[in-house]
Amino acid sequence: MGQQGRSAGTALTPEDPPAIGPYELLSRLGSGGMGTVYLARAADGSSVALKAIRRDFTADPVYRARFHEEVSNARKVASFCTARVLDHGEHDGVLYLVTEYIDGISLEDHLIEHGALTPSVLHSAAVGVAAALTAIHAAGLVHRDLKPANVMLTLAGPRVIDFGLARSSHVDSRHTNAGMVMGTPGWIAPEQVFEGRTSPAGDVFAWGSLIAYAGLGGHPFGEGDAYVMAARARTAPPDLRGLPAPLDRLVAAAIHPDPARRPAAKQLLLELVGAADEPAAQLAATRHLSSSWNPSEFPPLTQSPPPVHPAPPRLPRPAPPPHPAAQARTGHPAGHAPPPSSGQAPPAPQPPPHPAGQAPPAHPSAQHPPAHPATQAPTGHAAGPARRGHQAGQGPPPMQGPPGQQTGQGPLPPTGMFPGAKPRRSVFAGCLTAVVIAVVLLVLLIAVIAWVSRAPEAFGADTPVQDGRLRFAVTDTKCPKPAKAAVLRTCRVALRVDNVGQEARVLYPGQQKLFDEDDTLHGGTRLLGQGGTEVTPARIGPGQSFTGALVFELPKDARPAGLELHDSGLSTGVRVRFE
Repeated sequence: MGQQGRSAGTALTPEDPPAIGPYELLSRLGSGGMGTVYLARAADGSSVALKAIRRDFTADPVYRARFHEEVSNARKVASFCTARVLDHGEHDGVLYLVTEYIDGISLEDHLIEHGALTPSVLHSAAVGVAAALTAIHAAGLVHRDLKPANVMLTLAGPRVIDFGLARSSHVDSRHTNAGMVMGTPGWIAPEQVFEGRTSPAGDVFAWGSLIAYAGLGGHPFGEGDAYVMAARARTAPPDLRGLPAPLDRLVAAAIHPDPARRPAAKQLLLELVGAADEPAAQLAATRHLSSSWNPSEFPPLTQSPPPVHPAPPRLPRPAPPPHPAAQARTGHPAGHAPPPSSGQAPPAPQPPPHPAGQAPPAHPSAQHPPAHPATQAPTGHAAGPARRGHQAGQGPPPMQGPPGQQTGQGPLPPTGMFPGAKPRRSVFAGCLTAVVIAVVLLVLLIAVIAWVSRAPEAFGADTPVQDGRLRFAVTDTKCPKPAKAAVLRTCRVALRVDNVGQEARVLYPGQQKLFDEDDTLHGGTRLLGQGGTEVTPARIGPGQSFTGALVFELPKDARPAGLELHDSGLSTGVRVRFE
């Protein structure tokens, strides 16, 4: 509910009071189902975020009990990567909560305007949000509404805000209104939607969904209402293609349908920063954010526009240079003005005819609009690769003109206007260089395409194969001919999967492929346990094994040829051909 940030919110409405408690209200930062968040001024003049709870909640004795319990626990939350709770109270029948005002932009706004985060910033965001959840859970709280709008991007790093839906993890369902789904569709764990179970594992699920969304520019389970999204999270494999390692593996584990199989927030943090224990993880996270977080990726975080190097004044084009004999008459090289006489300062350049702080039209690369139209998709999302030509928030370096321009002199005439120049030879050399570069780039492009499109090495069905840290052994294959009235052909492949690595892996049926004689890939539809019952995607710990079967459904006329097995959605895979 409600986001804080540099926009300073919107103006107060006539229904808003001028003050709540000892806090003067300045503007609205946002509103939601729980109430309204205001930018307010404390008695000492500092800016704070004040959350006024809706009166119907305030009148509910069950909610009042939950609210006071939350506040007492929220004061215990370490402020690392979170918004610190400062005060609470009741004014004119309205409960309110005061937290630290976080000056920044929300992750949601940044994603809408600029698209997915770069890999380095994405990793830092994952670290910061995992650190915040670790602190929240250590205080006995569950956030319950972690989403991009509640993650602020600040100069110091990401911060998690809005504890309006937070509640004690030790309190049972008596503090939850019957039939009321608390949270935001797409970020609510399936067990919370269908069974009403709230736990820290639900926040971990939201963390995984949020990081996937920030890295891929789309939700791993698509779009829909709370029940549609929760149903997909339980039955459909997420689309994590393109998510960089190790986030692909950690996110897959975090959004596991079974909350008991999800890692704790502190486990995520330990793996993200490579620490062995929790105290070391907090220190490592601090160091990581201080060294890796780059606020220049987020232009609105800059207090004022970055300094723009003034472009040289636009001077009238000089007349064609005089004959070399003119140098003999003036004693100065052609095209250069004589130095000022002793005691006389050179004339000050006239200010360029454009607004202060903005480069002249002659140098559009020095301008710094918030989002260049060329890098923005029609929907408002930035095209990923196009927007990374230079760091966001930093204007490109000023154009370097010829030496004459840098000293306030007129521009030098183009090469070839002076006697003795050989323009044809220079043009030929430049064209030849361009051709050579183009040929080299073409060869490299062909090599890259060939490498990317190469098929995985194929083995016989009786040979154990390994991709990444998973070793696969196919023990049986059944692809009976379908009945005449059938539309699909069902194949069942029994296998054993061993994790030979030092980290847990998640086996998703959709990441495993069956290929037919036309080399068309068909993703797995179900994963069966040893007893033949359907199981959720399996988490295989270090040194552990999974024994079961993959079920594939393919067109009736397709002829199965083999399997393409993957450790993750991003791996190359290894092929096993049917005998």
